[in-house]
Amino acid sequence: MDWLSQFFDDIYLDFIQHYKGEWESKTEALFIQRALRIEPGMRVLDVACGHGRHMAYMPKDTVVGVDINLKYLEIAKKHGDVVQADVRSLPFRKGAFHGAYIMHSTFGMFGVETEVEILTWLSGILKQGGRLLIDVANKEKIEDIYHSLGEVWNFWISAGPYRVLSTAYYNPLTSRIREVRHIYKSGQYVGERVLELTLYSLGELRVMFSTVGFSIEDIYGGFNGEKYDRHADRLIVIAVKTGGISRALKEAVVWNV
Repeated sequence: MDWLSQFFDDIYLDFIQHYKGEWESKTEALFIQRALRIEPGMRVLDVACGHGRHMAYMPKDTVVGVDINLKYLEIAKKHGDVVQADVRSLPFRKGAFHGAYIMHSTFGMFGVETEVEILTWLSGILKQGGRLLIDVANKEKIEDIYHSLGEVWNFWISAGPYRVLSTAYYNPLTSRIREVRHIYKSGQYVGERVLELTLYSLGELRVMFSTVGFSIEDIYGGFNGEKYDRHADRLIVIAVKTGGISRALKEAVVWNV
């Protein structure tokens, strides 16, 4: 069992509903709607939708959620159509969607090679002119913390009845961060979970996107429209599909037609 299947369990499902509750989820969903220019009749893909916390606030019949976790999808399907699938091999035909979004650092959980593959799939299933939103942690801010505190640091996360002591380990040579989280609920210790991410700078994302036919249109540092800079918590990138993918990448992918 890999760390992903261990991390996204019942404890995480309960925790995230406190950490990213109704107000946060609605704010983020409205931002996504504006950024992707979602209109009635469009079809948009929520990649790694989880329990559908953004789908709940999207226009009716516009969003399809895809996730590998069947338990999470049982909740998400209350808000729209869902598909159980691995996001590393999306089971949709070419040009099926007007837009797509990947939230909460999901882009970063699989490693560089796999994430280029995910972008390749997304380039294929989006229509020309379609928009893609990706929300990741701000690498510049993490590296500032690293230069200030060293390669290991601790911090607390609070959400409802949860208190989480997180120890972060950052390797600047690989741009990988590993968090070991000790989770307490209502004062009781409930377990340890590990989160691993590859962090990307804006420049690195720009290269990855252009390789598969996307051009970056806008960047933000938060879901209230904050300007992106090195102090922002998030790096939110909105890109437009302006071209195709290379022949080599096309040959590496078997499309559903």
